[in-house]
Amino acid sequence: MPREIADMVVTEHGVARPLEKNVRQRAEELTSVEHPDFRGESRSGAQKQFYTWLAGRLAGGDVANKALVFSGNPLVRADGPHGNAGVITASEDDPRGRYLLLRDLEVLVTSEGETRLLWLSRTQISSDGGETILLGFEEGVPHLAISSWSEDSAAAGVTGSPRATYMDARIVAPLLPEAEAAVVAQARSMADWHQRTRFCARCGGGTTSVEGGGRRQCDVCGERHYPRVDPSIIVLVEHDGQALLVGRNGGTEGRRSCVAGFVETGESVEEAVVREVLEETGVAVGDVEYSYSQPWPFPAVLMLGCRARARSTEIRVDGVEIGTAGWYTRMQVRAALEGVSDELVVPPALAIAHHLMRDWALESE
Repeated sequence: MPREIADMVVTEHGVARPLEKNVRQRAEELTSVEHPDFRGESRSGAQKQFYTWLAGRLAGGDVANKALVFSGNPLVRADGPHGNAGVITASEDDPRGRYLLLRDLEVLVTSEGETRLLWLSRTQISSDGGETILLGFEEGVPHLAISSWSEDSAAAGVTGSPRATYMDARIVAPLLPEAEAAVVAQARSMADWHQRTRFCARCGGGTTSVEGGGRRQCDVCGERHYPRVDPSIIVLVEHDGQALLVGRNGGTEGRRSCVAGFVETGESVEEAVVREVLEETGVAVGDVEYSYSQPWPFPAVLMLGCRARARSTEIRVDGVEIGTAGWYTRMQVRAALEGVSDELVVPPALAIAHHLMRDWALESE
């Protein structure tokens, strides 16, 4: 039965070929006599698991193992098995090294045919200028980024005439394979951090990149500076079949999203959810549950997706960050996700808010 359902979905919904293959493989896996949920009277459990998985795939991601844009980096980080100082130093001289160029935080990609990252060898790079950052290793081959800025007189460039262009991460990420978009997130965040940390926060002295760009050290007082990640919660609040969605003050008419905000010092994720929702909308919440996360490289945020249940329903927006808020039904959210709503505009699939809203909207009442 699941195999028949998979064939029907592929036919009626025009599923892309990679998903078509994945659907059929998963159907066969879950209906195999080798699958633990298939044996004996558990067959309905296997079918149910397949249908749940398939609905998630058609919704834009696997519910049990959601792959969001900017996640799924395939590189082995330099602080893992390749993290000793000798390996890090040697990686920059490795003739096998692959280099990714960034200019003003935009990434170099192919400009013809399928959009892909343009990885270069050292001999294809026209200058030694820019900040070199060791991103990690794939099958032992070092992958590095070189970040430079338009005003740099010795900015790194490409020799020859490759068909390539620099593109903003927000624009190019949805066009790239999942793994490459994740590498962009790492490279962009690291490049931005290096630019922001040229001077020591302790004494004001200049800093130098060390350990393959993994940290910076003050040239005066020796203070060590490490890349930072800023945790931020984003939460879908629900009550009696409705979701609390908010619109930014001065934002686009009809555009709504989930409540979001940074986790403050000495605060747990659950406490941040309760505080942010109350501050921005006046709604009290509880039963906070973590769903999934997404790296957000603007500049270096980790979005922590959550669900929560409302304990009150009266809305009082703060009028500062949030200009409007309201309760929306699953039918209203589904219409917005399908692009047929006249009243509601939801975030694109690039954003974790889109997936939180979609997962909720596709649940049964």
